[in-house]
Amino acid sequence: MEVLGTSIVCSYPYHGIHVSTNASFRLDALCARLHGELVGDGAIEITGLSSLADAGPGDLSLFADPRYRKELANTKASAIVARERIPHPPIAQVLVKDPLLALIDLVELFHQPTSFGSGVHALASVSPSTRLGEGVTVGPFAVIGEDVTIGARTVVHPGAYLGPSVSVGDDSLIWTNAVIRDGCRLGDRVIIHPGAVIGADGFGFARRDGKFHKIRHVGIVVIEDDVEIGANATIDRATLGQTRIERGVKIDNLVHIAHNVHIGEDSAMAAQVGISGSTVVGKRVLMGGQSGLVDHLTIGEDAVLIAQSGVIGDVPAGATVSGYPARHHREVLKSTAELRGLEKLRKRVRELEKEILALRQGR
Repeated sequence: MEVLGTSIVCSYPYHGIHVSTNASFRLDALCARLHGELVGDGAIEITGLSSLADAGPGDLSLFADPRYRKELANTKASAIVARERIPHPPIAQVLVKDPLLALIDLVELFHQPTSFGSGVHALASVSPSTRLGEGVTVGPFAVIGEDVTIGARTVVHPGAYLGPSVSVGDDSLIWTNAVIRDGCRLGDRVIIHPGAVIGADGFGFARRDGKFHKIRHVGIVVIEDDVEIGANATIDRATLGQTRIERGVKIDNLVHIAHNVHIGEDSAMAAQVGISGSTVVGKRVLMGGQSGLVDHLTIGEDAVLIAQSGVIGDVPAGATVSGYPARHHREVLKSTAELRGLEKLRKRVRELEKEILALRQGR
C-alpha cells in the first residue's frame, strides 16, 4: 500500500459527520451574515435551528413555502427567515431573497462538521497496491481492491467496497456498504450514500433458442466532480465504453440508471426514477419521482419531467412534460380538465336524448 503524506494507523477516528454545537448568536449578527433585512428585536439570542412545527424559544425557523402557513401561525420559534415580511404572527424576522440558500449558511453555523482525522482501521482490508492520498480515512471492514487510487481527505466508511482499479478523487465520501465495482472512476467531492451500487452489470441478454444468454458488460461508470448519489441508488456499468454522470448531478435514493446512459451537468432526479439504456439526458434536466424513460432517448437541456412521467419519446430542450405517455404538461392539464367535465356532459346528453324521444313520441 502506498500512502502519500500520511501514515497508516490502527484506529478509526470517525465519530459522526455532523455534531450539533452549543452555538449562540444574536439575531442581528445572523441577519448581517445572511445579508438580510431585520424585522423586530435584533438582540434576541438564537441557539438553534428547527422546523416551524417543532421550534421552541431560542430557535430560528424557515418559512419558504406558503403551504406551511398553519405551522407558521402556531410556531413557538423566536424568529423566522422568510422572503417577505409576515405581519402575523408578530415574530422577529430576517428577510432574504432565498431562504433555502440562507439555510446552507445557517446549518454550517449551528451544525459544524466533525473532523474525521485520518488513517486506516486495523479491520479494513486494503490491497498493498492501493494508493492513498494525504489524510484519507478507511473504516473497519471496508474492502479496497488492487490498484485502487483514493484522493486526499476522502473518507471510506465501514463496510464499503471498492473493486480493483477504481479511482476516487479528493474530498469524497463513500458511505457504509456502498459498492464501487471494478474500474469505475469518481471525481472530487463525490458523495455516495449507504447501499448505493456503482458499476453493477447492465440488464443485457440475448435470446437463442428461447433461452436468455448474458451479455457481459465490460465498460465502466465515470462520475464527475460534485455529484451526489442517494442511498440504494444503482448506476450500471456500460456494455462497452462508459456510463457517464457529469459534474454537479444530484441523484436521489432508489434511482436506477442503466448501462451507457449519459446524464448532463447539474441535472437532478428524485426517488425511484428509472432511466433505460443508452438514453442521453441534457444539462439541467429535472426529473420528478417515479419518472420512467425508455431506452435510446434524447432529453433536451432544461427539460422538466413531472413526477410519474412515462417518457417513450425524445423531449425537446426546455419542455415540461407529464403523464403517460408523457406529453407537454399544458396538454395534459387540458385533457384532465376535459375528463373532469365528462360526467356533466354525459348527464346533459342523457337529458337531450330524453327530450328528443319525447318530441318523437309527441308526433
